[in-house]
Amino acid sequence: MPYQLYNKPYCAPRDLVTHIENQGLTIQDKAMAESLLSDINYYRFKIYLKPFFNQANNQFHAGTTFENGVELYRFDDELRDILFSFIGRIEIKLRSKLDQVVTCQTQNPFWYLDDASFANTGAVFGLRNILASQFQNSKDDFSTHFKQNYYNDTNPNFKQLPPFWMIGELTTFGNVVSLYKSIDKGIFNDQPNPNKLDVLAREFGARNLKQINDWIRAIKDVRNRCAHHSRVWNGNYREPSGITNMLNIAPAHPNRLYLFIALSHKITKSLGMDFDIKTLMSDLFNKYPAASAKANSAGFPNNWETDQFWS
Repeated sequence: MPYQLYNKPYCAPRDLVTHIENQGLTIQDKAMAESLLSDINYYRFKIYLKPFFNQANNQFHAGTTFENGVELYRFDDELRDILFSFIGRIEIKLRSKLDQVVTCQTQNPFWYLDDASFANTGAVFGLRNILASQFQNSKDDFSTHFKQNYYNDTNPNFKQLPPFWMIGELTTFGNVVSLYKSIDKGIFNDQPNPNKLDVLAREFGARNLKQINDWIRAIKDVRNRCAHHSRVWNGNYREPSGITNMLNIAPAHPNRLYLFIALSHKITKSLGMDFDIKTLMSDLFNKYPAASAKANSAGFPNNWETDQFWS
């Protein structure tokens, strides 16, 4: 199919309100609707109206109101806050636990600068350059103090960098993902005891390092959506390894948010964290009935709360 010139004209919020009203959407407060579309952009908002739209006749389902879309939008906004809070706490734990295990094994607080710690040294070299730039530009007191007083002898190319427990405060979640993915699992063998990185993974509820790496990538996907204020409630996501098999009631969709919510529960329960994602989601659905009515779109099966998995 040949490309076509995009030439759709600009539509003011008032024109957009008229347009969706002509498609059968009931708008009780047109001034509020115009204000909202002016503030957040129609293209961003219309995805929250999509579940109420009939593509066959290009009309909204009978009885659909503008407020139904507003409910979904506000539901998604609060959902992002809940998920971002969880992910922030998990990020810190993942970073701290890895540093503790690797530093204890290698007896080197600068392990992230030592090629012997990694199976994929190429990827880590790029990461070190990123960390070096972040550290050099940091104005935090701990950064300034180290730069003025110390150096390391682990890697002559990065001798200005501090121990991981210090630079970890400057790492992004993407940096943490790279470290977990690149670490050399072989140096953590402790026969006849389990591999120490597998033991770390089990603290989070995973079977082994391979599975926790899969989970970390799933967390990163959701984290990025939250950080960029993107739609999360019914987005498409990678299926976290092994979670579906833990459920007694199958998800309505395997690549939607429900499995990430289940993953969150598995991790927080394994770590003994004070974070009840089931109750938070139940309360949020009760607060926003329009979202509850469309829960299947986010992968939530009917009667999901009755699954023994959540007990």
